[in-house]
Amino acid sequence: MNLVQELAARDAKAAQGNWTPACGGTETPFKSRSGVTLLYCYQASTGRHAYLDCGTDIILTDEEARLHLGTH
Repeated sequence: MNLVQELAARDAKAAQGNWTPACGGTETPFKSRSGVTLLYCYQASTGRHAYLDCGTDIILTDEEARLHLGTH
């Protein structure tokens, strides 16, 4: 990815808005079945919910979350 593409991707991500802890900001991190600490988050601008891996600070895909939660 070149610099122009990277900056465009960063701008597109920023336009979606920030992720905040769900439940009005009261959600707390928890240890998943896989041992990874997760935080359930909400993105108000898109209405999406997702899990944040607290160790890597990355929002997980639905598939990744299911693997950690043991709901596969």
